Amino acid sequence: MTRIPSLALRLIQTPKDLEAALPLLARERLVGLDLETTGLDPHQDRIRLLSLALPQAGEVLLVDLFRLPGALEGIRPFLEAGEGALLVGHNLAFDLGFLMARGLFPSGRRLWDTGLAQQVLRALPRMPALKDLLPVDKSLQVSDWGGELSQRQLEYAARDAVAVLVLYKEQIAEARERNLVRALALEMRALPAVAWMRVMGVPFDPKAWSLQMEEALAEAERALKRLARFEDGLFQGSLNWNSPKQALEALRRHGIAVSGTREEDLAPYRHHPLVEALLDYREAQKRVSAFGERWLEHLHPKTGRIHPEWKQIGAETGRMACARPNLQQVPRDATRRAFRAPEGRVLVKADYSQIELRLAAALAPDSVMAEAFRKGEDLHTLTASRVLGKPGEAVTREDRQLAKALNFGLIYGMGAESLRQYALTGYGVALSPEEASRLREAFFQLYPGLRAWHRRTPQGEVEVETLMGRKRRTSRFTEKLNTPVQGSGADGLKLALGLLYERRHEVPGAFPVLAVHDEVVVEAPAERADEALAWVRGVMVEAMERVMARAPLPVPVEVEAGVYRDWGFTPWEPSR
Repeated sequence: MTRIPSLALRLIQTPKDLEAALPLLARERLVGLDLETTGLDPHQDRIRLLSLALPQAGEVLLVDLFRLPGALEGIRPFLEAGEGALLVGHNLAFDLGFLMARGLFPSGRRLWDTGLAQQVLRALPRMPALKDLLPVDKSLQVSDWGGELSQRQLEYAARDAVAVLVLYKEQIAEARERNLVRALALEMRALPAVAWMRVMGVPFDPKAWSLQMEEALAEAERALKRLARFEDGLFQGSLNWNSPKQALEALRRHGIAVSGTREEDLAPYRHHPLVEALLDYREAQKRVSAFGERWLEHLHPKTGRIHPEWKQIGAETGRMACARPNLQQVPRDATRRAFRAPEGRVLVKADYSQIELRLAAALAPDSVMAEAFRKGEDLHTLTASRVLGKPGEAVTREDRQLAKALNFGLIYGMGAESLRQYALTGYGVALSPEEASRLREAFFQLYPGLRAWHRRTPQGEVEVETLMGRKRRTSRFTEKLNTPVQGSGADGLKLALGLLYERRHEVPGAFPVLAVHDEVVVEAPAERADEALAWVRGVMVEAMERVMARAPLPVPVEVEAGVYRDWGFTPWEPSR
């Protein structure tokens, strides 16, 4: 079992105590950092203790911020310096949130989060607790940190700050051995940006939200009235369309021979008026249940904004996740009007254009797809034109929908039958088994580099990695293909967030509020809208190009960006 050493405790409660301790910080190469707070909310709760473990000095500084509230200003130069000791902690996004809410912004190049590091080392979608990695007693974590501090509380606070240093040494040794240092450095650079995003929060208009929910309820009612025409006295006139069993009977009664009522079961009949009304009803009901009035509970009483829990690593691929609430699930429709910038401010929304296809072309490599991107061609039009044997100018909207199903479905090795289901449920394109097989073959003839990539993928369990060196073991064929692509996309997005944080002084008053898959949204002062637009677009292109440069065949990166009053729904126009 790993042994956690004991260091002497030095309680800092007076200016003189702090003045005597500050010179010790400059001599350290590693410093363990931990906060004890009166609660979990950086905007309403207080920091009681700042613990700094100094292994060279053999001491842990315990700075009592109740007794010495100005101590953070004295420690600011040490925390914010671009160079100096590596600051090591566990789940540092929590600690950084409290520090940032008080105006302190540590450098991402001097951070090491042992929780994030463990996720990278083990390809974990969730951060393990410190007590799951080391023998630490967390029973005092929820004790009263607002009153008189006991000796046990002081020892507890010190032990957490020391424990992370032990874990860091184990982690960095393994990272060097397994060539994961680059991937870890990337996560640590992104860490303060993610904490910054969380503490700043997302602008939200509760009145606009309520109006959207009222409209969803009205849509559900209108759909129910359309469904009423098909009830025909079933279930004594009290047919419940929310019941799959009753809905199935009604569908069959009207000659719709389906085995179930899932969306994929209904997709072949989506143009039948009964199925169309049922799908519309379910969509409206989903909006109400998933994005109803309960979302207003997430509105912060002090800031008037939503402060979701961003999970920097929320999947084995390295992609981010979001919770309480999950903003990554908000549909791309009028619902986003409620995420509205305050008066005098704007939202800059920027998306990586077709980044998974670009990364697949770069990784495979596939010279045909890469050349299309270099020429600025529309890849969906190109695919449709070639597989259907028609000139590009003759490609219809329906043809492009088919091409999207081929492009996005087949890059990860989808079979003909899976392609049929994917095309139908995702794009409304019905294919016979023969058509699916023929189109699949035509696709891989068009893009032979993709076929070669799929064929040389080894069988059995293997270790795959992203362009930045993030690793994952898997035996599933699709994961062997999508992990390098989606993981590299996540790496590029995180590097962009890190660069935005490091260059935050270039556009004063601007900060990221959302990171959703391949999209970043930044809030900025309206008078700096053009600056912010160029800043965000430039940083995102630069970051992904750095990642893409490590691929066998680099492909151009394109970012589509605009300035809006809300989350990409209402364009912003400067006042004349």
